[in-house]
Amino acid sequence: MSDKKSFKVALIGIPENERNVLKNIFKLSLYRPHTYSFAAPGEPIQILMVDAASPEAMAEWQSFKLSSSEGSSPAPLISVMVTKDQAPNEQAHSIRRPFVATRVLTVLDQVANQIVTASTHERTIGEDPSAADNNKTTADTPLFKALVVDDSSTVRKQVELELKLLGIWTDAAESGEDAFELLAQKDYDIIFLDVVLPGVDGYQICKTIKRNKAKKKTPVIMLTSKSSPFDRVKGALAGCDTYLTKPAKQNSFQKVVKKYLKSS
Repeated sequence: MSDKKSFKVALIGIPENERNVLKNIFKLSLYRPHTYSFAAPGEPIQILMVDAASPEAMAEWQSFKLSSSEGSSPAPLISVMVTKDQAPNEQAHSIRRPFVATRVLTVLDQVANQIVTASTHERTIGEDPSAADNNKTTADTPLFKALVVDDSSTVRKQVELELKLLGIWTDAAESGEDAFELLAQKDYDIIFLDVVLPGVDGYQICKTIKRNKAKKKTPVIMLTSKSSPFDRVKGALAGCDTYLTKPAKQNSFQKVVKKYLKSS
């Protein structure tokens, strides 16, 4: 977990309503390899978001760039243009309005990786190349890995997208047999199991996982289209940690994931 990196973001010309949207999007990054937050006065800035539709903001940005170039910057600073339509060709990084969490975080992650690469390059100038290889950033390595087992491709895709938003790498299986094959090869931080599967059902898979000394502490979330008391009793007997009713609401899904990944 020590490879998790935080980046401070400053805004030029971004309206208050969009600042609030960004604030909520930044909260989602808390469980991703890169985290983002607004820079407090006097704090070093790594990312600058500029309203490209505002002449005043663009003028302030140009002035800021000029003053920054005259001083010595302690760390790479990259600008991201916020646009309504297609970004100008000369801008390497841009985010289109309206803000969408996946869109914003994808661009910010690209910028963050560029900053990390630049910082790593500066630190390794003059060092032994073999040492540089050992110090390569693991920013692209996900903090958590999940297994999603469901015979519905639609459900698998929905869960994968929700996990991707949280920066969680995902393997998917459509049957119990496929799931057992993946579990034999890899370790996961969280597992999502459909109750009804072709062949071995979700309860049996869960029992097998919980009987395995090396995997029994892995949180198992059962996915069901209905959540009756009988289902919950069967799930408890199988050793599952909790249930999610399909299709899971985003808030409920994220709350469950954060709860069990934090405890793991």
